Amino acid sequence: MFRPTSPQRPLFGVEHRMDPDMTYGHKGKGYEVQLAETCVEENPFQVITAVDVNDANESDQHQVGPVLEQTERTCGAAPDEMHTDAGYGSGENIVMAREQHGTELKAPIGSNESEKHLPLGEFEFDAEGQEVLQCPAGQAPARHQPSRSGKAVLAIFSASQCRGCPLRHVCPTEKRRDGRHLRITKADVAVARRRLEQETEQFKERHKIRSGIEATNSELKRCHGLGKLRVRRRPRVGLAVRLKVLALNVKRYVGHLTEVTLAAAGPAPACAC
Repeated sequence: MFRPTSPQRPLFGVEHRMDPDMTYGHKGKGYEVQLAETCVEENPFQVITAVDVNDANESDQHQVGPVLEQTERTCGAAPDEMHTDAGYGSGENIVMAREQHGTELKAPIGSNESEKHLPLGEFEFDAEGQEVLQCPAGQAPARHQPSRSGKAVLAIFSASQCRGCPLRHVCPTEKRRDGRHLRITKADVAVARRRLEQETEQFKERHKIRSGIEATNSELKRCHGLGKLRVRRRPRVGLAVRLKVLALNVKRYVGHLTEVTLAAAGPAPACAC
């Protein structure tokens, strides 16, 4: 089974002032193209398994689900891992990819935690990321209960547990009548765990594979004209992009067949002049 890598940074297509469907994004006007490509060394050749066109002003955060769904249809199964840049990474996407597709979304998470409090990763959670096992001071919550909205879980520590704690001044829990509360969601825990994981050498080494698709981006632009298309309007742009990606896959397949045929034929016999 092919294992796709990330939907990458977008490629811009049509750049024409008379195209009313174009929008402006952080890289200028045009469209964005999302790609997913296989990245297993054992594959005889790598192929693009998902392609989609979206507006330049759309967030990459919303593209992970559609790319995984398309890859699942193309390959018959979702990938074990999908490597993306930080633009696609969020706790919600990590949880969605794992629970809905069985895919580990390997996307770095930026750091925006408050420096006034201990990071959530200092707490120990259960395997599902739904309950706190213990706080950084070694205290287990007195109980857990759903939040009022039902979208989060409250880990509740009693006042006696927290009284005199040396970490109290940097603790992210909030004081309430019945003790101190820590509000958590699966997405929060996923982000906390990823921030710890992405600092390890193992993650950094494995994540280097993401850069491989940049060569494919370049090939589509240089050899297949994806950088500037000769069509306008969203439907035509989408069709042109998909045909160019199909041409690239066919070219790689033909190249593979050629290599196999030449290897089977063996070296050409020597001849005397």
